[in-house]
Amino acid sequence: MVLEVIVMGNLSSLFHPFVKSDNKANWAGYTSPRMAFFNDDSVIPDVSFGAGFLVATRVGTMDIPHIHDGAHNFFVFTGADLANIFESEFEVGFCIGDTAQSMEIYHITKPSIVAAPAGVFHSPVYFKKVVRGINTMLTYVGTTIGRVYPREDENGGEEWIYEKDKVRYCVKDPEQPCTFCGLCFTRPDETEEDVRKYMEPFYKNASTAGKYRDCIVELRKDYHKLGDAIMNPRCVFKGKEDMPGTVQQFSFNIVTKPCKLGDDEPVSNGQAAEFLWFSGTDVVEPWNSFDAEIEIMLGDDPDNMRAVTFSEPGVVAVPPGVWRGAVNVKRAGKPVCFIPYYPHDKARYKITQKIADGKKLLVYDDETTIKEPTAGDELYMQIKR
Repeated sequence: MVLEVIVMGNLSSLFHPFVKSDNKANWAGYTSPRMAFFNDDSVIPDVSFGAGFLVATRVGTMDIPHIHDGAHNFFVFTGADLANIFESEFEVGFCIGDTAQSMEIYHITKPSIVAAPAGVFHSPVYFKKVVRGINTMLTYVGTTIGRVYPREDENGGEEWIYEKDKVRYCVKDPEQPCTFCGLCFTRPDETEEDVRKYMEPFYKNASTAGKYRDCIVELRKDYHKLGDAIMNPRCVFKGKEDMPGTVQQFSFNIVTKPCKLGDDEPVSNGQAAEFLWFSGTDVVEPWNSFDAEIEIMLGDDPDNMRAVTFSEPGVVAVPPGVWRGAVNVKRAGKPVCFIPYYPHDKARYKITQKIADGKKLLVYDDETTIKEPTAGDELYMQIKR
């Protein structure tokens, strides 16, 4: 629960606890409830971003062939134990291609990110080898309302539905709206042989062109110097440095004991939104595996910072220009997964407040990124020169 929120103005709602979403309860072979965040710009205006964990606990598939006309869809695949992210065993078959009838199929056995660009067909995702669970971190950059997918028409043929301006209806009962129950591609009594037979046509007609091989990148091991409270190495994705054309970066930081992460002085990422994700490390039991108390100082300016303290899984969404203090893990009864996520590739600069000759100055760590300096920026740069 949120223990204390004493933040002024519109900063009071920057912590978003994960909702125990039961709308996936019928998805056979997946954990329920799941950790879902959001998939639009309702949290930070003009920052379209969505994220959620979907965890498969047995061999099966996810979704049917479709495209998003207004969103780049990203799939991050890991094992269910985030504290041993590089040791988990799993295998995912990912379908992606120019047409739904003949997609390329790539097999993933290491922590990886897959990009499905807007307008490119993708899915099903084939969870081919599952030990304890396979975690899929789904993210969207852009709007998700322009989905195109197939269904059977009244004559038994195939028709493609563009749902941007329409209500999505149930595949099994076209008179009812879709509730995302998952029963159109999962069954409680489904066997591994059933899944294999379902995937046979995709393998039989698979393209071998290799056009989309660069859409899959293995996540890096990063040997950090953040202190012994953070497992080493951590798992990172550096955005366009790792996958040209991508617009986000993130890292999996496993915190094992109380510590402070980040700058002692308040900072503001002047051009970038931050999403600070906190969960347990066992994504099959994401709430039961979370036992921590975390505090973050937030404010409109460095002289008016207040504490947000919470003890449940969730996301702290920090808009551009908001001041933030260090992440203070005050208690860690169990390891905590901390994922700082930046959903764009804008140049970032940090602002800190310093005292020089008794006067307060705002200090930029990279003034070259200031494209439209304010009067205060100009004054600081003049003083610096």
